[in-house]
Amino acid sequence: MSEYRLEDSLGFLVGRAGRSLSNSVQRTFSEHGFNATTEHWTVLVQLWNQDGLSQLELAERTGKDQASMSRLIQNMLNRELIYRRKDPVDARCKRIFLTENGKEQQERLMDLVNDTLEKATEGITEEDVAITKRVLKNIASKNLTTSWMNEE
Repeated sequence: MSEYRLEDSLGFLVGRAGRSLSNSVQRTFSEHGFNATTEHWTVLVQLWNQDGLSQLELAERTGKDQASMSRLIQNMLNRELIYRRKDPVDARCKRIFLTENGKEQQERLMDLVNDTLEKATEGITEEDVAITKRVLKNIASKNLTTSWMNEE
């Protein structure tokens, strides 16, 4: 049997690349004085695209479990990035909305993330990036069915 090399394992490489990108984005946010984390970023993006999602919808769209999403929502409430409001139809459901602070950060955070991604993919063709995304979405869809995987 041949020797297993962790550094050549797809799972290891995907995890390492993900952590590297996440750490780079986090460092960039901090360097530019933003009080937001990469986890906040995933929620902010969803709310910039569709404000007023439920906590469950946010959990599904970001791939987080309910407990993690509850902690993240509370942290974002404390930082005044979002606020909660009862759903007008179902009072048991709380909708999450961006505060003015959360809305105002969109353009600058988007620019910082795009700059970071450009640096991360420097020297890699657009075709290779597109193939990588397609392959990763395909792998993820085998174990996880969420709406974000169907978007291009």
